[in-house]
Amino acid sequence: MTTKVWNLMYALGSTARVVGDADNPQSRASALKGASVIEKNGWRVWVEHHKTGKRIHESALEIAHRKQA
Repeated sequence: MTTKVWNLMYALGSTARVVGDADNPQSRASALKGASVIEKNGWRVWVEHHKTGKRIHESALEIAHRKQA
């Protein structure tokens, strides 16, 4: 059984363009580490299960964005 089931997703800058990391799907630790780096850049970022879409991490900017929608 593989543990690489997490997708690292982010919105580029202030655009609405959503991008998946080139290494998706990846391990939980790798995805969360990548999210931390992207979050420091001030971008919206989240980590979700590649099949169910269940999110295990969302940046504060992503949470605020989803509340506005």
